Amino acid sequence: MALLAPSMAPARAAEDIKIGVITTTSGGLASYGIAFNEGLEWGLKYYTGGKMTVNGQKLVLTSKDDGADPASATATFKEMVGNGTKIITGTASSTVALTLAPLAQQNKILYVSGPAKSDLVTSSANKYVFRAGNSSSQDLAPLAGIKPVAGKKFVLFVEDNAFGAGNIAAARALLTSKGALFEEIKVPTSTSDFTPFAKKAADAAGSYIFIAWSNALTAGAMLTSLKVQGAFAKQRPITGLAGVASYNIYGTLFEGSNAILTNSYFAGAAKTRAAADLAAWYATNKKTQDLFTSTGADAAKMIVMALTKNPTQNVDTMIKNLEGKSWTGVKGGMKINATTHLLIQPMFLVSLNKSGSNYVPKLLKTITNVGK
Repeated sequence: MALLAPSMAPARAAEDIKIGVITTTSGGLASYGIAFNEGLEWGLKYYTGGKMTVNGQKLVLTSKDDGADPASATATFKEMVGNGTKIITGTASSTVALTLAPLAQQNKILYVSGPAKSDLVTSSANKYVFRAGNSSSQDLAPLAGIKPVAGKKFVLFVEDNAFGAGNIAAARALLTSKGALFEEIKVPTSTSDFTPFAKKAADAAGSYIFIAWSNALTAGAMLTSLKVQGAFAKQRPITGLAGVASYNIYGTLFEGSNAILTNSYFAGAAKTRAAADLAAWYATNKKTQDLFTSTGADAAKMIVMALTKNPTQNVDTMIKNLEGKSWTGVKGGMKINATTHLLIQPMFLVSLNKSGSNYVPKLLKTITNVGK
């Protein structure tokens, strides 16, 4: 039997690139995970010129809901790694992200964390973990110019979980040196009756009440209880503007309170080419951008960069392809810290203004290079 000449041998099909997506698409964090997933899918198409390939290799996504449960996320993570997945992205839960980060290091795969905000997710101690979203400390950057602070009490009203703990640490790190005083109120995540916690917050008689709450399903009831108990009567609210579904709730309950609203992203926050292209795609497809749409898009950009000119999916090469790199994304100038892998990025100070029967965000200030 004659041997085929090299030029006549059948070409070997390029190996598909498996990308695992572990994030929350059910429960109180569902809207965050869904927005992230939509932004990720848009970004992978956008940054590959619509081809969904890198180096001629097809990108294949497998997405699983972690239910904000570390045990479920761990099982999914191990299953994906066992199937040969070398890139995993997500999640919306800080508790889950803090569980997956060391697993990425143990298994030597690339983990691009998504909306989870705990500062501890990324560090110089774990080269395998990067961040596509922002940290709790970055969330607070727009508060740097708040006055007065010295001798003023900040009531820290937070969920009793990793997200809440991260916000307490970030608030203390930012404000302690300026002479702020603190009272912490930690609310169990399973709480359905917020009255006793809201009354305690009102009785604390602070100058400011700093609210860190991630559960979108209970945020309305929590804020309503604070309002009813008079927590906003003499204490100026400080919180992060959440997703689109929260705009009318926040706008109504904070009316007249002179609330300080920080924000990581809302549609129209930045005037970049990517932002315009994203807005056009969402309009054409009759979709609505949300808080973590841009985080998904940036995760996609990072995945494409990690894989470019890396057909063997070598994880050390992925890391080198990402460390210190910068780009102009949906929300503006982004840069990966080469040591800690924190994503340096813009953050926003906003207000909610009435437009017809709805409240819409208005940009007050952009703080660039946060985390530099």
